[in-house]
Amino acid sequence: MDKEWFTANELKEKGELGSSPQGINKRAREQNWRWQRRFGKQGVTKEYHISSLPLSTQNELYPQRYPLAAEEPAAYTVSRDGVPWARLQSYLTGMKPEEYAVLLSFLAKNGAAGLLDLISKANK
Repeated sequence: MDKEWFTANELKEKGELGSSPQGINKRAREQNWRWQRRFGKQGVTKEYHISSLPLSTQNELYPQRYPLAAEEPAAYTVSRDGVPWARLQSYLTGMKPEEYAVLLSFLAKNGAAGLLDLISKANK
């Protein structure tokens, strides 16, 4: 089983955390990280639970366990000044409520890809 508790010394330079244990401890206090006491040769120190750490730190410690932290968020751009968008908008605005309900139901079940597939088959 993977280790779940880490001291500030162990977390230095992991993910977005800095190189100073004092800075890591300060951030942990400010963000109310989950912690426990650890007794060692040099006295008592705090260990922080992995679930409290920033996602980038979790990913650096266990990339296979926290893969979502490594993924970049998807970026989408929508152009609304083109003719196709205006035409689609006019079609949707002119639909009867029951037609609109059927369209939404189809999209919920099949997604946009299913709709595009259906359209391409109809145009062949």
